[in-house]
Amino acid sequence: MHTCRSPTFGCSYSMVMVFLASFALLGCIFHSNFYHQVDLKHCKFTYMQPKFYKLLGFDRERTAFAGKYGLLLFRDQSDYRLPIPASMMTEYANLVYTVDKEAKVQPLGIPALFIPGNAGSAKQMRSIAKEASKYYYENLAEGHRDGTTSARPIDFFTVDFNEEFSALHGHSLLEQAQFLNDAIAYILSLYQDERHSDPSLPRPTSVLIVGHSMGGIVARSLFTMSNYQPGSVNTILTAATPHMIPPVTLDFEISNIYNTIESFWTRGFLGPDAPLRNVSLISIAGGNLDIVVNGDSGNIHNIVPQSNGFTVFTSSIPHAWVGSDHLSILWCNQIAAVIGRTLIDVVDARYAQQVKPLEERMGIFRNRFLTGIDDHLKEQPTPKAEEVIVVAEIAHTFVDSETGLTFPPRSSSVYDPESEADHLYIMPIPVDPNMDTFNLLTDHVLGPDSRLDVLICNDLLVSGRSKSGSQRLSCHYNTLSAIPIPASPATGSFASYSGRSNRAQEFRFISQSLKELEDTQYIAILDRGQKAGDSGFLIAQFTNDADATTTVETSTLGLLNDGLRVHGFPERPTLVSTLRLPNIDNSLLTYTLNVDRQGCHVPERFSPMLRQSSWTMYEDRYAVNIATKADGIDINFHGDMPYYERIQLPGKTGTELRFWMDPSCPVPLSLNLQVDKYGSMGKVVIRYRMVVLVFTFLVVVLTLRAQFRSFNKGKPFMPFGIMLSKLIRTTFWKFSLLLAGIAFLQSLLSKPTFTFKDLPRRSSAMAENAAEEIVHGSEGSGSIIREGLGQDAYEQMIQARIARSDSLFSGIRLEDALLGSNDTFFWFLAPVFFQVAIGIVILIWTILNGLVRSTAAILTFVSKRGARFVIGKAIGNMLSKRSRGVRRRVITTIVLFIMVATFVPYQFAFVVAVLVHIVSCVRSLLVAQASSTSKAQAAWDRHHFLMSIFVMFFLLLPCTLPVLMVWIRNLSVQWYEPFSSDHRLDYIAPFIFFVEAVTDGAMVPRTPEKGYAAVTMGLLNYMIVFLIMYGVRYSWQIYFMSRIWIVWILILQLKDKEFAKGLTKAAESQWRVLSRPSQKRK
Repeated sequence: MHTCRSPTFGCSYSMVMVFLASFALLGCIFHSNFYHQVDLKHCKFTYMQPKFYKLLGFDRERTAFAGKYGLLLFRDQSDYRLPIPASMMTEYANLVYTVDKEAKVQPLGIPALFIPGNAGSAKQMRSIAKEASKYYYENLAEGHRDGTTSARPIDFFTVDFNEEFSALHGHSLLEQAQFLNDAIAYILSLYQDERHSDPSLPRPTSVLIVGHSMGGIVARSLFTMSNYQPGSVNTILTAATPHMIPPVTLDFEISNIYNTIESFWTRGFLGPDAPLRNVSLISIAGGNLDIVVNGDSGNIHNIVPQSNGFTVFTSSIPHAWVGSDHLSILWCNQIAAVIGRTLIDVVDARYAQQVKPLEERMGIFRNRFLTGIDDHLKEQPTPKAEEVIVVAEIAHTFVDSETGLTFPPRSSSVYDPESEADHLYIMPIPVDPNMDTFNLLTDHVLGPDSRLDVLICNDLLVSGRSKSGSQRLSCHYNTLSAIPIPASPATGSFASYSGRSNRAQEFRFISQSLKELEDTQYIAILDRGQKAGDSGFLIAQFTNDADATTTVETSTLGLLNDGLRVHGFPERPTLVSTLRLPNIDNSLLTYTLNVDRQGCHVPERFSPMLRQSSWTMYEDRYAVNIATKADGIDINFHGDMPYYERIQLPGKTGTELRFWMDPSCPVPLSLNLQVDKYGSMGKVVIRYRMVVLVFTFLVVVLTLRAQFRSFNKGKPFMPFGIMLSKLIRTTFWKFSLLLAGIAFLQSLLSKPTFTFKDLPRRSSAMAENAAEEIVHGSEGSGSIIREGLGQDAYEQMIQARIARSDSLFSGIRLEDALLGSNDTFFWFLAPVFFQVAIGIVILIWTILNGLVRSTAAILTFVSKRGARFVIGKAIGNMLSKRSRGVRRRVITTIVLFIMVATFVPYQFAFVVAVLVHIVSCVRSLLVAQASSTSKAQAAWDRHHFLMSIFVMFFLLLPCTLPVLMVWIRNLSVQWYEPFSSDHRLDYIAPFIFFVEAVTDGAMVPRTPEKGYAAVTMGLLNYMIVFLIMYGVRYSWQIYFMSRIWIVWILILQLKDKEFAKGLTKAAESQWRVLSRPSQKRK
C-alpha cells in the first residue's frame, strides 16, 4: 500500500482518487442545482405603509405561552382605522405598536390569521394583506356600503414566534399549535361585541388561516390538539409547505408529529360526520427556485380529496406565471395580488364560518389558481339576457368553418380598419363529426369594455343547423370562458404579468367542446370598430382535437442516447396543437427543447408559444417566443414522493406540451428534445439531501465494523484512515453493487397509481359509479393505475393505507427502503451517493485527525516552551496521564445530569461530551507518542479507537445541534421553560459514562469469545441494515442506534474490571449449569 507520510491518515492513492472524484461530482451537482434548469426571477416588489399592533390583552390568563409568543394585528394606509385611542397605544419597535390590555379591540372585518414558518417573521404577510385590502377598497367597498355585496375587509392577525426554528424541533411545533388555538379563541372573542357587529349578520365562528413553510404544518396540527375548538378553522391556504415529509428528519418528535397529522388527515375526510368534511386546504408551491422545501413534498393529493383541496405551483397561477423561492412566494407582487384577491372572494359575512360553502369556495380557488385549460372549469359563465340581432341592420361577414376567422383580415374588400361601425363575423358551427373543438386566441380582454366580444347565436327562423345566413339571430354574450395566458409578442422572452390586464401582457384563450354547444348554430365575433380601441388580433377556428394531438412513446434510455426529434409538427396549420410524452414522468430528469421554424414569410400576429404541464400536480410553465431561443427551453417538473402512492391528475400521463401558433403561417415546427444530463444532476440535491448524512454515517459504521473485526482477531486496532483506505480497495465496491441490486429490485415492484376525477361539480351518483379499476401495464414499471376514481375510490385508497399502517408488519416494506421506489434507470443513484459519502468521510477524517494532531503539537510546544508560566504548567497537567480524581468526576457528572434533568437539553450535554472526548483524543495521542516500546502498541490502539469514536460523535452533531440552537434562541427571548422531551437522562447517560471512562484511560478490550464478538458485530450489522432500509426516512434513529452501541462498548469496558469480571464469571457459570442437561434425567 502506498501511503503519504503519516500512516494514521491512511492517505493512499485510491483514497485520494475517490476523494477527488467525489468532490468533483458533488461540485457539479451543486453547480447544476443553483445555475441550471432554474426558473428566471421576475418577481416585483409590493409597496405599502404597514403598521402592526401587538395585542397585550392576549396575556397569560388566555395562553401559557404569552411570554414566548405574541399576537399582532395588521393595518395598512388604505385600511380603516383601528378604533383605539392613541393614548392606549405605545410604539414598541419599527412599525410595531403595543395595545394596552385595557383597550377594547373591536375589529369590523373578517378574521384571518397568518402563521410564519421556520425562522419566519410575523411581518411576512404584509404583501398579501396589502393586496387584499387594496382589492377590497378599490372594488368592493362601495358594494358593502350599499348592501349589494356580502364581502368584507379582512382583519389580518399574525403571530410573532420570535423567528423560532420550528423545522428543527418538534416540541416547538406543538407549542406553536397550542398557542394558535388559544389565539383563535381570543380572536373570535373580539367579534362578540354587539355594538360593533351588524345585527343582521352572524358572529364569526372560524378564522381563515394562511401558513408559510412549517406554518402550514402547524395549521394542520391545530386539529390534533386538545384545545382545538371544532369548527374554528375550515379554510387553510399554505405557501411552500412540506406537507408530506419534513425537510430535515433529525428530530424524532417532528417525525411523530407528521405521523400524527397524516393519521388524522387521512381519516378526517371519511364518513358523513368526518371532522374535515368542510375543510378546504390549498397548497401553493414555488417550484425549482425554492431550494429549502422540495416542491414534491407540497403535494397534498395523497391526503386530501380533490373536493377539498389541491396543489398548484406559482408558475401555473393566472396573472402570475412566475416561479418563486422560499421567501419571495410571500412578497412577490404577482403572487400576492392573486392570493389577496382570492381571499377576499372566498369570504362571506353571511355565514358564521365567514367563508362561502365548500363547493362554492373550491370553485373560487380553482378559478383563481388553476389555468382552466384542462377542463378544470366545467361551469360556464351565467349568460346575459337574450339579444336579438337583425343581421341586415349590421355589417356582417359569414366565415367559412373550415378556414376559420383571422381578424383583422390581411386583405379584404369588406373590412375597413378605420371604420367605427360595428361588424359581426358569423361562424356556423360545422355539422362535420370530425370537427369537435372550437379554439380562439386574442389579445383583447373580450367583453363590453373591449373592442371584440364573442357571442353564441341561434337562428330564430330555422330550427336546424344551417350554412346560410339568417335575418334574425338570438344571441347571448359571455357564455364562453376566456382563459388568460401570457402574451407572446415578437420581442418577449419570458412569460410574466405586469399587473395590468391589457393586450401587451396577456392573451385570452377559449377552447370549447362542440358537444357542449349542440343547441347552438353560430359563434359570432362582434367588432365594435375603431372607436372601441385598436384592432389587435383574433384567431378562431374549428378543429379536431385528436388530429391536433401527437403522442410519442419513448423510453428513458432512448431519450438519453438519441433524444427526441419531431419534424413537421403539427402536420397541418392549426392554432393549437399538443405533443404528449406519456413516458416522461420522472422528475429527476430535465430536458432542453429546441424549436426551429424557418421560411415563414408571412408576418405573424404573435410568436409561437408553449405550455408545459405535468401529470401529478397543477404545475404549468409557459414559454413565449420559443422559435428565437438559441439556448433552448428548459423542460422540468416535479413528481411524486418516493414513499407514497402515485396520484395522477385527470387525463394526465407524463408530460404534455401545448403549442400556440399563427395558422396563417403554413411552416411547421421542428422540435428537438434532449436530456439535459448536467442540469439533471442538481435535481437530486433537494430530493435526497438527507442521503448525504445517512450514507456518510453508513461508511463510518462499515469502517468501525472492519476495525473491530480485525481487532477481535488479535490484530492491532487499525487507524480509521488506513482501514478506510483498505475498504475502498476491497469492500466498498462490493457494497455499492449490493445497493445497486436493492435499488434495482425496488424498481421492479409495482407502485399503485391513482387518478382522481374532479369531484365538486359531480353528482353523488356519478361519484359512486366512477370507481372503475383498470390494470394498466406501463412499460417496465408494472404500475397499477386506477382510472376515474371518485370519492368512493378515494376512500378505498385511504382505507388500504390505514390497514397497511395498522398491520404488524407495516414497517417491513421494500418500497420504503433506501431511496424509495424509482424508475429502473436510476438504479445507480444509491451507489453514486455512497461513493460521494466515502469522499465526505475522507474529508471529515482528514480534518478531525489534523485537528487533533495540530492541537497536540501546539499544546506540546506551549507546555515545553512555557513551563515557567502558569499556562504552561496548566497545559502540562492537562496532558499528563494522570486523570482527575474519582470524586471530582462523580461530582461533575452529577451536576451535568441535574442540569439536563432540569434546565439544559440533553443535546447540550452531548456537545460537552464531544468536547471532552476531543481532549481525550489529544491526550491519547501524546501518551502514544511518549510510550515506551513495550507499551506503544496498546497506547496507539487506544488512540485509534478514540479517533474512530470521535468520527462517529462528530457525525452525531447534526442530530443534536439543531435543538441546541432552538434552546439558545429561547434563552435570547427570555423563555426558560424546559423541553419535556429533551430532558431524558437515558438519552445522554451512555455517552457521558463512556467519555468519563475513556478520560480515565479505559480501552475497549478484545473479545475473541464468540458470544461477545457476535453481539458487537450484530449491533453494527443491525445499524448497517437499518441505515439502508430506513435511514433516509428516519434519520433521527442514527443517534439512538449509536446510543445502544455505546452502551455495549461500556459493557465490554466493564468486563475487564475486577468486580465486573466476578459477576461475569458467576453469570457464565450459572448459565452453563442451567443449560446443561440434568444427570438425573438421564
